[in-house]
Amino acid sequence: MPTLNNIPDGVAEIIPVRSIPWLSQTASPGLIRGGCYLVAGPPGIGKSTLANQVAGGLAKHGVKVLYVSTEQGLGDLKRGVERIHGRGNGRLSQALRDNYYIDDSLGDVDNLPRFLTRRVLTDGQDYHGVQVIVIDSVQGRGLASTATQKYRALYEFIESAKAQGIVTILIGHVTKKGEIAGPRDLEHNVDCVLYIRSAFRLRLLFVPKNRFGPASLEPLVLTMDTKGRLRESPHAMAKSCTVYGYGGVGDALAEGQASICLPRYGSRPELNAPFLPAKKVKQLITVLNTLNGVDLNNFSYEINAYIPGRQAYQQELDLPLTLALLSSYIRRPVPSRTLFVGELDLSRSVRPPDPGYLTAVANVVIGTQRGKIRQVFIADQCAEEFSQMQPEEGGPRVGELVQVRGVTRLEQLIGKLWPDLLGRNLDR
Repeated sequence: MPTLNNIPDGVAEIIPVRSIPWLSQTASPGLIRGGCYLVAGPPGIGKSTLANQVAGGLAKHGVKVLYVSTEQGLGDLKRGVERIHGRGNGRLSQALRDNYYIDDSLGDVDNLPRFLTRRVLTDGQDYHGVQVIVIDSVQGRGLASTATQKYRALYEFIESAKAQGIVTILIGHVTKKGEIAGPRDLEHNVDCVLYIRSAFRLRLLFVPKNRFGPASLEPLVLTMDTKGRLRESPHAMAKSCTVYGYGGVGDALAEGQASICLPRYGSRPELNAPFLPAKKVKQLITVLNTLNGVDLNNFSYEINAYIPGRQAYQQELDLPLTLALLSSYIRRPVPSRTLFVGELDLSRSVRPPDPGYLTAVANVVIGTQRGKIRQVFIADQCAEEFSQMQPEEGGPRVGELVQVRGVTRLEQLIGKLWPDLLGRNLDR
């Protein structure tokens, strides 16, 4: 039996993806020869696009790649490659055409071990010498999590590819709850999980499992270029920022911060919101989930709110707290020196505060917080009234010192804060 001194040091061989530097940073340290990577996410999120970007980027640098499809035909696959990797004239580089293979003959995943042995590992076959294999997708046109024999064949394929130093990239579906489709064994049999979630027009990439490096439970924010390729967003910020509201009493402003991340691999989501009513927080998360392109299910939340004097929670703090959650999710800051006032109902409508609260806000904006706030977002029903308020006789009106912006619905407010995020239809 060998001792530790007799066991050679194993140095993992990395296959660099030079065309996608952010991928190596997230799935650190990069693609490991023999590693198995699972790319998961809902339909249309960009899983195939990412796999295609990786495969084409490697092929351009002389790495022999095989893209196996269980869903799309060869014509569709070719058009995807041309769209993502074509030059200005639409033509592909010679290196890519020489090293990028596509195949739609697999049929089902239980054929994978035989396919690997006969078509890839056998000398003289077209795919012999392939270093990276993409399987798009594991579930194909429908594979139940109870199909034990088929998943066993998949695991056999993974182990055989690993033994030969072949990188495998599996594309997997997710359930309606956002969980990775298939048996739990699937996640245990892969080395790294790349999980893509939506955020309006953005894509958030998480790495909840990584045997080769640190997991990344906080998102890397991606956007799509004109060819549909995923790029790192230039607007990403730190994981949280301060959003201002008003607690209803006194001269000080309330402050809200939130941090959203995936729970650690194998653990359950957590909600930590000290001094806030849990029922209200869950209601606001539910409201955000009704927005098309937002999926806040199965996340862990860390929410901190400073309400001066430890006052009771006021419904008018709904708006700033919701925006703190959303800002953390999309990694976009809210404009500085901005105050948000309004109750948010289940239909995403912004309700106006009562007259007494409105008067108190005006006094704060004109008085002790003068100069700190530049603009106020408030329910459209009371925006004009608030703008014309004159707390001090002979003094300035609110609208003379700050910009008052009325909003009727949450999505309208989002459109004003981050106009590039929204599509035409936000309703589900």
